Amino acid sequence: MALYSYEEIDELGEGLIRQYLGAEADKSCCVDIEGFVTEYLGLPLFYRTFAEKDSDKIGFISDGITPLRVYKNGIIVPTVFSKGTVVIEKCLRRENESGRRRFTISHEGAHFVMDRTVPQASFHREYDNERNYTPNDLKFLFSFKETQIDRMGAAILMPRFMVFNVVKAHGVKDGLLIYGDSILRAEDKLLILDMANAMGVSFAAFLIRLRELGILRRHDLSEYITGEMGLRKAGVPL
Repeated sequence: MALYSYEEIDELGEGLIRQYLGAEADKSCCVDIEGFVTEYLGLPLFYRTFAEKDSDKIGFISDGITPLRVYKNGIIVPTVFSKGTVVIEKCLRRENESGRRRFTISHEGAHFVMDRTVPQASFHREYDNERNYTPNDLKFLFSFKETQIDRMGAAILMPRFMVFNVVKAHGVKDGLLIYGDSILRAEDKLLILDMANAMGVSFAAFLIRLRELGILRRHDLSEYITGEMGLRKAGVPL
């Protein structure tokens, strides 16, 4: 059973950003995620060059115990940061990494939020220390938690009210068409890219958020093939 439903996560994320922005909330189209994490959540934020064996690790929030391997003067130094410190891979400060940087910061902030708002006892009741879990059981258990944290990260970086405001500002009234599971018209791809840029996120992240919030209107793929591509089975009239 979920600790929070996705609807609850979206509502909580929206509430956090509204509280952070105050009267400016409805005028904003982009969350200052560094400000939210450092000013509102009160978390230290540092950029360091990671030296972890897993190169996919680009963000870290410290528990005050686990060391993070970072480079200092070209030397790998295991470093224990104070609890709650957010550390982001330094290469993400490049301008072309803005979307990844912002989402990574939001994800680490979501870890902090979920650890504070989800009663620890609820999670521990699902995890039985005396039970022998299989590797697949553990993978499911912890990937489920990460899925909720990813959703919270998206809800903080792209809160519902802000997404709807951006969509409305770009002239989208009745949603955007998607054919099958993933086919978009070229003009809609450009529109989504413009909206994603306005929110300071990647195209892929914004597309997922549009899907989560029900803004994409699914049509049969055959409509795209026939209407947009002008193709149909031989002998079938247009």
